[in-house]
Amino acid sequence: MLAGIAFHPKDPIDDLFAAIADAMLANGNSVAGYVQKRRRDADCGTLVHVRNLRSGDEMPITKNRGKMAKGCKLDGDALTTLASQLAHDIEAGSDILIIARFGRSEAEGRGLRDVISQALDLEIPVLVGVRDEYADAWQDFHGGVAQSLPLDKTAIQEWLTQKPADLMPCD
Repeated sequence: MLAGIAFHPKDPIDDLFAAIADAMLANGNSVAGYVQKRRRDADCGTLVHVRNLRSGDEMPITKNRGKMAKGCKLDGDALTTLASQLAHDIEAGSDILIIARFGRSEAEGRGLRDVISQALDLEIPVLVGVRDEYADAWQDFHGGVAQSLPLDKTAIQEWLTQKPADLMPCD
């Protein structure tokens, strides 16, 4: 019921997850989760936004710290808001939860770890993108329970067919 997809920073994990979610929604499934979108910013180069897969709403997840800062910074309040939204979405009933990133916050014991655990407690299958640098923390988090999948739509579709009968595979 838990699968991690290893990826590198330039890999198209968000495009893949969006395609999976869109196909599942088209098949009448209820999808909770998010994907990231990057937007150019004059001060810090790129700001990261998240798109809630249930509502379609977008919000920034990083802060612009100004021209003199080196890069942008994760917005802890936005991450808390996202966690609350996702918890509500899975409580309302979902056929799957898609978490685009198991990242630094999750590796440090925060972030969306509780949402992943909540979904598993509710027997909702969870797909998680795991950036290469957080693979060890991911392994520690799931303790050998998660299946590893490649960054491949066909492999994910096959995993989805192993899930409960009401979870339709994507086309």
